[in-house]
Amino acid sequence: MAAPSGSVVRPVGIRITWLPLLAGLAIVYAVFQAIAHGLASDRGQAGLLVAVMVIAALVAVEGVLFRQSPAMALRSLGFGRPALTGLAVALGVSVLLIAVIPIYAVMRGASVLPYAGWVWLLPGLFAQGGLAEEALFRGYLFGRVRRERSFWPAAGLAALPFVVVHLPLFAIFSWPVALASVLLALILSFPLAYLFELGGSTIWPPALLHFTVQGALKVLDLGGDALLPLIWIGASVAIPYLVFLFCPSTIGRSGA
Repeated sequence: MAAPSGSVVRPVGIRITWLPLLAGLAIVYAVFQAIAHGLASDRGQAGLLVAVMVIAALVAVEGVLFRQSPAMALRSLGFGRPALTGLAVALGVSVLLIAVIPIYAVMRGASVLPYAGWVWLLPGLFAQGGLAEEALFRGYLFGRVRRERSFWPAAGLAALPFVVVHLPLFAIFSWPVALASVLLALILSFPLAYLFELGGSTIWPPALLHFTVQGALKVLDLGGDALLPLIWIGASVAIPYLVFLFCPSTIGRSGA
Protein backbone atom coordinates (compact mmCIF):
# COMPACT_ATOMS: atom_id res chain seq x y z
CA MET A 1 0.00 0.00 0.00
CA ALA A 2 1.22 3.51 -0.73
CA ALA A 3 2.88 5.41 2.10
CA PRO A 4 0.99 8.27 3.72
CA SER A 5 1.73 11.55 2.03
CA GLY A 6 2.38 13.51 5.22
CA SER A 7 5.55 13.12 7.21
CA VAL A 8 5.56 12.14 10.85
CA VAL A 9 6.14 15.13 13.09
CA ARG A 10 8.45 14.65 16.03
CA PRO A 11 9.41 17.40 18.43
CA VAL A 12 13.17 17.78 18.48
CA GLY A 13 14.79 17.30 21.87
CA ILE A 14 18.23 17.01 23.36
CA ARG A 15 20.25 13.93 22.53
CA ILE A 16 19.67 10.78 24.52
CA THR A 17 21.60 10.21 27.71
CA TRP A 18 20.83 6.58 28.41
CA LEU A 19 21.24 6.50 32.17
CA PRO A 20 18.70 9.28 32.89
CA LEU A 21 16.36 7.92 30.20
CA LEU A 22 16.31 4.44 31.74
CA ALA A 23 16.19 5.87 35.27
CA GLY A 24 13.07 7.80 34.30
CA LEU A 25 11.59 4.64 32.80
CA ALA A 26 12.34 2.64 35.94
CA ILE A 27 10.86 5.28 38.25
CA VAL A 28 7.62 5.61 36.31
CA TYR A 29 7.29 1.85 35.89
CA ALA A 30 7.75 1.39 39.65
CA VAL A 31 5.04 4.01 40.22
CA PHE A 32 2.84 2.19 37.71
CA GLN A 33 3.22 -1.17 39.42
CA ALA A 34 2.87 0.20 42.95
CA ILE A 35 -0.36 2.02 42.14
CA ALA A 36 -1.88 -0.83 40.13
CA HIS A 37 -0.99 -3.34 42.87
CA GLY A 38 -2.09 -1.06 45.67
CA LEU A 39 -5.47 -0.49 44.02
CA ALA A 40 -5.82 -4.18 43.08
CA SER A 41 -6.31 -3.15 39.47
CA ASP A 42 -5.45 -6.48 37.83
CA ARG A 43 -8.43 -6.21 35.45
CA GLY A 44 -8.37 -2.45 35.10
CA GLN A 45 -10.78 -1.88 38.00
CA ALA A 46 -8.94 1.34 38.85
CA GLY A 47 -7.34 1.72 35.45
CA LEU A 48 -8.46 5.30 34.87
CA LEU A 49 -6.81 6.48 38.07
CA VAL A 50 -3.70 4.39 37.36
CA ALA A 51 -3.37 5.92 33.90
CA VAL A 52 -3.80 9.48 35.15
CA MET A 53 -1.08 9.02 37.77
CA VAL A 54 1.32 7.27 35.38
CA ILE A 55 0.89 9.94 32.72
CA ALA A 56 1.38 12.66 35.34
CA ALA A 57 4.61 10.95 36.43
CA LEU A 58 5.77 10.79 32.81
CA VAL A 59 5.04 14.49 32.31
CA ALA A 60 7.08 15.24 35.44
CA VAL A 61 9.98 13.11 34.20
CA GLU A 62 9.85 14.78 30.77
CA GLY A 63 9.99 18.16 32.49
CA VAL A 64 12.96 17.26 34.69
CA LEU A 65 15.02 15.34 32.14
CA PHE A 66 14.17 17.08 28.88
CA ARG A 67 13.01 20.56 29.99
CA GLN A 68 9.57 20.02 28.48
CA SER A 69 6.52 22.04 29.47
CA PRO A 70 3.45 19.91 30.33
CA ALA A 71 1.90 20.61 26.90
CA MET A 72 5.13 19.75 25.10
CA ALA A 73 5.56 16.64 27.24
CA LEU A 74 2.10 15.34 26.37
CA ARG A 75 2.79 15.89 22.69
CA SER A 76 6.16 14.18 23.01
CA LEU A 77 4.52 11.22 24.75
CA GLY A 78 2.17 10.76 21.82
CA PHE A 79 -1.01 12.48 22.99
CA GLY A 80 -1.59 14.22 19.68
CA ARG A 81 -4.10 13.81 16.88
CA PRO A 82 -3.51 10.37 15.33
CA ALA A 83 -3.22 9.67 11.62
CA LEU A 84 -6.40 7.94 10.51
CA THR A 85 -4.44 5.24 8.69
CA GLY A 86 -2.82 4.14 11.95
CA LEU A 87 -6.15 4.01 13.77
CA ALA A 88 -7.82 2.07 10.95
CA VAL A 89 -5.01 -0.48 10.79
CA ALA A 90 -5.01 -0.93 14.59
CA LEU A 91 -8.78 -1.38 14.59
CA GLY A 92 -8.68 -3.91 11.77
CA VAL A 93 -5.97 -5.99 13.39
CA SER A 94 -7.78 -5.86 16.74
CA VAL A 95 -11.01 -7.11 15.17
CA LEU A 96 -9.16 -10.00 13.53
CA LEU A 97 -7.61 -10.89 16.88
CA ILE A 98 -10.90 -10.84 18.74
CA ALA A 99 -12.41 -13.12 16.08
CA VAL A 100 -10.02 -15.85 17.27
CA ILE A 101 -12.04 -16.31 20.49
CA PRO A 102 -15.42 -17.30 18.99
CA ILE A 103 -13.66 -19.42 16.36
CA TYR A 104 -11.82 -21.26 19.16
CA ALA A 105 -15.06 -21.71 21.11
CA VAL A 106 -16.85 -23.23 18.09
CA MET A 107 -13.97 -25.53 17.14
CA ARG A 108 -13.46 -26.78 20.70
CA GLY A 109 -17.11 -26.83 21.65
CA ALA A 110 -16.06 -24.71 24.63
CA SER A 111 -18.17 -22.28 26.60
CA VAL A 112 -16.38 -18.93 26.73
CA LEU A 113 -18.41 -16.58 28.93
CA PRO A 114 -17.87 -12.91 29.77
CA TYR A 115 -16.53 -12.01 33.19
CA ALA A 116 -19.09 -10.51 35.56
CA GLY A 117 -19.32 -6.76 35.00
CA TRP A 118 -16.98 -6.94 32.00
CA VAL A 119 -18.42 -3.87 30.27
CA TRP A 120 -17.39 -1.67 33.20
CA LEU A 121 -13.84 -2.99 33.02
CA LEU A 122 -13.24 -1.87 29.44
CA PRO A 123 -12.47 1.85 30.07
CA GLY A 124 -10.03 0.99 32.84
CA LEU A 125 -8.35 -1.73 30.80
CA PHE A 126 -7.91 0.64 27.88
CA ALA A 127 -6.55 3.38 30.13
CA GLN A 128 -4.20 1.12 32.10
CA GLY A 129 -3.13 -1.55 29.60
CA GLY A 130 -3.40 0.68 26.56
CA LEU A 131 -2.72 4.35 27.26
CA ALA A 132 -0.48 4.11 30.34
CA GLU A 133 1.76 1.32 29.04
CA GLU A 134 2.03 2.78 25.56
CA ALA A 135 2.77 6.26 26.89
CA LEU A 136 5.64 4.73 28.85
CA PHE A 137 7.11 2.25 26.36
CA ARG A 138 6.26 3.77 23.00
CA GLY A 139 5.70 7.47 23.71
CA TYR A 140 8.51 7.93 26.23
CA LEU A 141 11.06 5.21 25.49
CA PHE A 142 10.67 4.40 21.79
CA GLY A 143 9.81 8.01 20.96
CA ARG A 144 13.05 9.28 22.50
CA VAL A 145 15.23 6.57 20.93
CA ARG A 146 13.54 7.09 17.56
CA ARG A 147 14.74 10.70 17.42
CA GLU A 148 18.30 9.52 16.81
CA ARG A 149 17.86 6.23 14.95
CA SER A 150 15.96 4.75 12.06
CA PHE A 151 12.92 2.65 12.88
CA TRP A 152 14.35 -0.86 13.24
CA PRO A 153 17.34 -0.05 15.50
CA ALA A 154 15.10 2.18 17.64
CA ALA A 155 12.41 -0.48 17.92
CA GLY A 156 14.98 -3.15 18.79
CA LEU A 157 16.56 -1.09 21.56
CA ALA A 158 13.19 -0.06 22.99
CA ALA A 159 12.01 -3.68 23.00
CA LEU A 160 14.62 -4.76 25.56
CA PRO A 161 13.22 -2.92 28.62
CA PHE A 162 9.70 -3.95 27.54
CA VAL A 163 10.85 -7.58 27.77
CA VAL A 164 12.71 -7.09 31.06
CA VAL A 165 9.62 -5.79 32.89
CA HIS A 166 7.73 -8.94 31.87
CA LEU A 167 10.27 -11.34 33.42
CA PRO A 168 8.51 -11.36 36.84
CA LEU A 169 5.69 -13.27 35.14
CA PHE A 170 7.76 -16.41 35.78
CA ALA A 171 7.01 -15.97 39.48
CA ILE A 172 3.27 -15.64 38.84
CA PHE A 173 2.29 -18.01 36.04
CA SER A 174 3.23 -21.51 34.94
CA TRP A 175 6.51 -21.76 33.05
CA PRO A 176 4.98 -22.28 29.57
CA VAL A 177 2.54 -19.36 29.95
CA ALA A 178 5.24 -17.06 31.39
CA LEU A 179 7.72 -17.93 28.64
CA ALA A 180 5.07 -17.42 25.96
CA SER A 181 4.14 -14.07 27.51
CA VAL A 182 7.75 -12.86 27.59
CA LEU A 183 8.29 -13.91 23.97
CA LEU A 184 5.05 -12.15 23.08
CA ALA A 185 6.33 -8.95 24.71
CA LEU A 186 9.47 -9.13 22.58
CA ILE A 187 7.70 -9.93 19.32
CA LEU A 188 4.82 -7.52 19.85
CA SER A 189 7.16 -4.59 20.53
CA PHE A 190 7.81 -4.17 16.81
CA PRO A 191 4.23 -3.91 15.50
CA LEU A 192 3.35 -1.66 18.45
CA ALA A 193 6.24 0.65 17.58
CA TYR A 194 5.20 0.49 13.92
CA LEU A 195 1.65 1.53 14.82
CA PHE A 196 3.10 4.43 16.79
CA GLU A 197 4.87 5.44 13.61
CA LEU A 198 1.89 4.77 11.36
CA GLY A 199 -0.31 6.81 13.69
CA GLY A 200 1.83 9.92 13.29
CA SER A 201 3.94 9.40 16.42
CA THR A 202 0.85 9.05 18.62
CA ILE A 203 0.01 6.34 21.10
CA TRP A 204 -3.65 5.85 20.15
CA PRO A 205 -3.17 3.10 17.53
CA PRO A 206 -0.70 1.00 19.57
CA ALA A 207 -2.81 1.59 22.69
CA LEU A 208 -5.82 0.09 20.91
CA LEU A 209 -3.90 -3.02 19.89
CA HIS A 210 -2.18 -3.34 23.28
CA PHE A 211 -5.55 -3.04 25.02
CA THR A 212 -6.95 -5.80 22.80
CA VAL A 213 -4.02 -8.17 23.35
CA GLN A 214 -3.86 -7.62 27.11
CA GLY A 215 -7.52 -7.09 27.88
CA ALA A 216 -9.45 -9.63 25.80
CA LEU A 217 -8.92 -12.58 28.13
CA LYS A 218 -9.35 -10.41 31.23
CA VAL A 219 -13.00 -9.84 30.37
CA LEU A 220 -13.67 -13.57 29.95
CA ASP A 221 -14.38 -16.31 32.47
CA LEU A 222 -12.15 -19.07 31.13
CA GLY A 223 -13.41 -21.70 33.54
CA GLY A 224 -9.96 -23.24 33.95
CA ASP A 225 -9.31 -23.49 30.20
CA ALA A 226 -5.51 -23.58 29.94
CA LEU A 227 -5.38 -23.87 26.13
CA LEU A 228 -7.12 -20.62 25.17
CA PRO A 229 -4.42 -18.38 26.74
CA LEU A 230 -1.77 -20.15 24.68
CA ILE A 231 -3.89 -19.93 21.52
CA TRP A 232 -4.43 -16.25 22.23
CA ILE A 233 -0.70 -15.64 22.68
CA GLY A 234 -0.01 -17.42 19.39
CA ALA A 235 -2.60 -15.29 17.58
CA SER A 236 -1.21 -12.15 19.24
CA VAL A 237 2.23 -13.04 17.92
CA ALA A 238 1.12 -13.57 14.32
CA ILE A 239 -1.83 -11.31 13.51
CA PRO A 240 -0.33 -7.94 14.59
CA TYR A 241 2.41 -8.37 11.98
CA LEU A 242 -0.20 -7.55 9.37
CA VAL A 243 0.52 -3.92 10.24
CA PHE A 244 3.72 -4.17 8.21
CA LEU A 245 1.63 -4.27 5.04
CA PHE A 246 1.25 -0.51 5.54
CA CYS A 247 4.38 1.59 5.21
CA PRO A 248 4.73 5.10 6.66
CA SER A 249 6.97 7.36 4.62
CA THR A 250 9.42 7.94 7.50
CA ILE A 251 10.04 4.30 8.40
CA GLY A 252 13.63 4.20 7.20
CA ARG A 253 14.75 7.57 8.49
CA SER A 254 16.01 8.92 11.75
CA GLY A 255 13.64 11.27 13.52
CA ALA A 256 16.34 13.70 14.53
